[in-house]
Amino acid sequence: MIIGREGAGSTRTRWLLTGLLLTGSCWSAAGPSAADGPTANGLALTVTVNTRPGLGALNPGIRTGAAVVKSYRLTNRGGADLHDVRVHDPAMPGAAIRCPGGLDRVPMLAGLRVAYCTATAPARPGAWVGDVRAVGQQPYLRAMVQATARSGYAGVGAALGLTETARVTGPDRAEVRYVVANHGNRPVHGVRVSDPALPAERIGCGGSPQPVVAHLAPGARATCVASVRRAPGTYESRGQADGSDLIRTLDVRGGAVAPPRLTARSSARFTLRAPPPPPAHVPRPPRPAPAPPRRPPVGPPPERRPVAPPPPGPPLIALFPLPPPPPGIAATVPGPVGPAPPPGAGLPPGAVPPGAVPPGAAAVPPGGLPPGAAAVPPGGLPPGAVAVPPGVARQQAQPPKKNTSRTPRRTQRPAEPRRSLAGRFMRRDRTPTGLGMLSALFLILLPAAIAAAVFGSRRL
Repeated sequence: MIIGREGAGSTRTRWLLTGLLLTGSCWSAAGPSAADGPTANGLALTVTVNTRPGLGALNPGIRTGAAVVKSYRLTNRGGADLHDVRVHDPAMPGAAIRCPGGLDRVPMLAGLRVAYCTATAPARPGAWVGDVRAVGQQPYLRAMVQATARSGYAGVGAALGLTETARVTGPDRAEVRYVVANHGNRPVHGVRVSDPALPAERIGCGGSPQPVVAHLAPGARATCVASVRRAPGTYESRGQADGSDLIRTLDVRGGAVAPPRLTARSSARFTLRAPPPPPAHVPRPPRPAPAPPRRPPVGPPPERRPVAPPPPGPPLIALFPLPPPPPGIAATVPGPVGPAPPPGAGLPPGAVPPGAVPPGAAAVPPGGLPPGAAAVPPGGLPPGAVAVPPGVARQQAQPPKKNTSRTPRRTQRPAEPRRSLAGRFMRRDRTPTGLGMLSALFLILLPAAIAAAVFGSRRL
């Protein structure tokens, strides 16, 4: 009996264990499936910005231009699988949202599973807040599941800008203007303007002699001026502005970042030209001293020397050539006429004094010789020859020099004697001038014209 009872108990135990196993297997088979249908909170969404949940990145904010990293956590709370789950975030315009596998969506999110998507973009100035929306599909039940979460950040920070212009104000002077601007949304404190290219020049800002702008509000401007004095030449100004906004911001891991040093640079070029040289000073000639007034001479007036009359021109008979004198009359040579010196006064033996007639010479009747002519003994000149004055004979005897101009210079030209009326019609060499030829032609043609007119009138 005892043995039989033991066998029956073991059989019951075996059947009990089998039933428990079947019950467990059936319970697991009755777990979540696609046939369970959608639930009210089937999809959950949470968003963090630089590890700060929701709106935690609004204060103190993220510096403008720094990285903004958003993380989207998708949770399927239902038993049904979700397909083609996508995330839309209006606070990240232009940013690409990447999900597992590098896709822009989650192809399938199984029940009770979690997936992460991320988006990265530079921070923009201002507050960027919006509702993030996640949407999934249940194709077997033809249903759509969605979830929303509010998130955002604030892009903060000041932004310095610097522009400069240069203007020449004199031969060795120029004025450089530096304009500092705050393009950010936070004020700048302690802005200092300097110029490494012009270290010796003093810069004044806002009417102050110091090159510092204590406070520059967002969107405000300040002007600084430097007066430059240099030698003529071309120079380049390189302005620099430094300041700080004194605010801390968040990094990508949510830690605090110290305020950076804000810097802006600019440049301008100017040329200083040398002044033109002053005009040369020409000394004025001294004024002549005024002549003292003439006093009338005291005493009898001075005697005036008699003025010699002009030499007479050739006689009218010299205008026409004369025949040679007869053999019995000697030619004359011009010479001085005056009383003969006493015989033998200052003359060598055998010399004939001027004006005397040597023995055997024919006497010249009175009026036959012109005044000042001296008699020449016969045989001194050949028959028919005319005596030439000594000065003219000396000039004719000298041959002209070679390679020299026959025309004397103006400074060496001898003074010509005044020409008489006859000299206008006849030259010294007894040849007629142009005026003489015209006069002769006129004297010949005029009677002919008168005769022609007279004879012509008689015929009529």
